Amino acid sequence: MAPLNENQLEQKRMERKAQIMKAALKVFADNGVKLTKISMIAKEAGVSHGLVYHYFTSKDEVLYESLEWAMERNRVDQVFHELNESQLSPLEKIKQFTIFGFTQGELEVSSDIFRVVQHLAKSNENDMPDNIYDLVKKSGQFYIESLFPLFAEGQKSGEIIQGDTEELLEIYLTVISGIMADDPTWWRENMDQKVDILLRMITAR
Repeated sequence: MAPLNENQLEQKRMERKAQIMKAALKVFADNGVKLTKISMIAKEAGVSHGLVYHYFTSKDEVLYESLEWAMERNRVDQVFHELNESQLSPLEKIKQFTIFGFTQGELEVSSDIFRVVQHLAKSNENDMPDNIYDLVKKSGQFYIESLFPLFAEGQKSGEIIQGDTEELLEIYLTVISGIMADDPTWWRENMDQKVDILLRMITAR
C-alpha cells in the first residue's frame, strides 16, 4: 500500500479530531462539565488517553473547540434563514425550529450542544474560562435575536398569547433547554403531535 500523502494525512487527522470532539460533546452532555474527565472522553471516542492530549492541551480546550466545531455545523443559522424566507406563519416557524432542536443533525450532535450549553448556563461565570463563557453567551444571544421577531409577529397576528414578549420567549427557551438537558429521545416519536401540545403554552386560544 502506498504511503499517504500530506493531504491524506491531514484528512485523517481532522477525522480523528472530529471523532474525539463528537465523543466529548456526548460525555459533557451526559455528565456535565465538572464531572467529565479526559479518560471518559477517550473511552467514548475509542482512542487512547494520550491521543486526546495529542490534539488538545486541556479539558477546557476540548470543551471550547468541540462546542465551536459543533455550532458551526449545527446549521441553525441556515434553518432560521430558510424559515424567514418561507411563507409559514410565525407559530409554524417556531414549531419547525422546535422540531429541529429535538432532532439530531447528520453529525448527531444537535441535542448534545443544547445539553452542554444548558449545563454551562447554570454555572457561575467565574467557574469557566472567558472564551467559553463568551461562546455560550453568544450562542444564547443568537437564539434570542432569531426567535424574538417570530414571537412578536405571532403576537401581532393573534397566533401567540399576549404579554411581555421577552418573558414569553424566556419561558419557551427554558422549557426547550430543560427537555434537552434531560433526554429528548422520547420526543422523537410522534413528534408533530407532541410539539403541538408543547406549543399550546404560547398559542392563543
